[in-house]
Amino acid sequence: MDRGKQQKPVIVFLIPLVLLAAGVAALFFLLEREKPVIEVAGTVDLIGTHRQLAFSVTDFKSGIRHADVMIRQGDIRKTLFEQNFERQAHFRSAGPHRIEGHADIDTAALGLKDGAAEIVVTVQDFSYWNLLRGNIVERIFPVTMDTQPPKVTRMESPQYMAQGGAGLVVYKITEPVVRHGAVINGFFHPGFPVPGKPELFGAIIALPYDTAEIKDAHVEVADAAANVGKAPFSMFLKKGNFKHDSINVPDSFLDLKIPEFSQYYPEMTGTHLEKYLFVNNKVRDENNRRIMEICGQSSPEQFWRGRFGRMPGSPKAGFADYRTYFYNGQEVDKQVHLGIDIASTQHAAVAAANKGQVVFADYLGIYGNMVILDHGMGVFSLYSHMSSIGVAKGDMVEPGGVLGATGTTGMAGGDHLHFSMLVNGIMVNPIEWWDDSWLQLHILNYLK
Repeated sequence: MDRGKQQKPVIVFLIPLVLLAAGVAALFFLLEREKPVIEVAGTVDLIGTHRQLAFSVTDFKSGIRHADVMIRQGDIRKTLFEQNFERQAHFRSAGPHRIEGHADIDTAALGLKDGAAEIVVTVQDFSYWNLLRGNIVERIFPVTMDTQPPKVTRMESPQYMAQGGAGLVVYKITEPVVRHGAVINGFFHPGFPVPGKPELFGAIIALPYDTAEIKDAHVEVADAAANVGKAPFSMFLKKGNFKHDSINVPDSFLDLKIPEFSQYYPEMTGTHLEKYLFVNNKVRDENNRRIMEICGQSSPEQFWRGRFGRMPGSPKAGFADYRTYFYNGQEVDKQVHLGIDIASTQHAAVAAANKGQVVFADYLGIYGNMVILDHGMGVFSLYSHMSSIGVAKGDMVEPGGVLGATGTTGMAGGDHLHFSMLVNGIMVNPIEWWDDSWLQLHILNYLK
């Protein structure tokens, strides 16, 4: 009993300490002072006619209570985004730890004018600090409203273009821009500075072989505020007279080719014919998308000079030949051949058609062993079905430099070279680029 009497004061003394510690801990969580973090995507120093501002807010303790984005200019105060949250707890995670959003800025609809303005992002968390108002963060982004599109003047453009043809557009820009080029039927051809003419720019343009009409053609430039200036021009479309071929697919060809393709596409199933059709369609489409991706980025520098060289030999197939494939007398497929096939001696040397940099040197489906050269200004040449490759990605090769040897890799039945020319990823007729007169008249005279 004496021992119990002695323990009572100790217990009585410990209880307030425990309660005090619990209170301190509660206050520590309730009165946390860590401020929310605001992040805005990209730079926001310039705002054009329209802009979507993406942002995120994080608070990993009490959570987010309120977030808003406002733009102000003079007496104008416009709320672009606002979100509030109900309290879900009293300690941690009372609100979401992260939110992402975007604020749409339509300059005209908001009544804003060109000149200085501010974007204000405000965030409040669920802390009981600051007399229950929580931690409040405000970030102010000074911006300049600029809604005037850059001015561009079209100087030269082709009067007509053939299906699968190419040409050059020359234009003048009077102020700094971040993007410029020519748009044909919605396809953007990047521009480049005209050598020796600092005020002039050019864009080599192309039409796909199956272009039915030229609905829209214009030069397009964009400034740092995303304002777009345009200068339209018109061209006549020259229809092509393309050849139509019938190709028989014998079992001997399937027996020869299917094992090769099976190494690279083990997902193929079914008969030899079904596997062949898989390669001739799905793989062909994937290959062409990959080639367009490779040829979507070109050096603005002009590596090439003069006409492009042609490998000696007999042409076996032409550009944009329409092919119908037959198996055992039955039509099984249709495709279009987007290059020129040239046959010479077996394993003949394949030479670079002009100066360029190797941007691809590997196996690619129906094209087999393939090399692609970037000649600058959006111009590329492609060499495929090779038995061997003698260059590597990144190599700079001179005209006539050996790239490898002809062969039968890919969808080739006999030893030959498949040669293609491309402009910004669009396959065009190589005959134009082999023709010195055409190059002088349509491209080089304007670059000079």
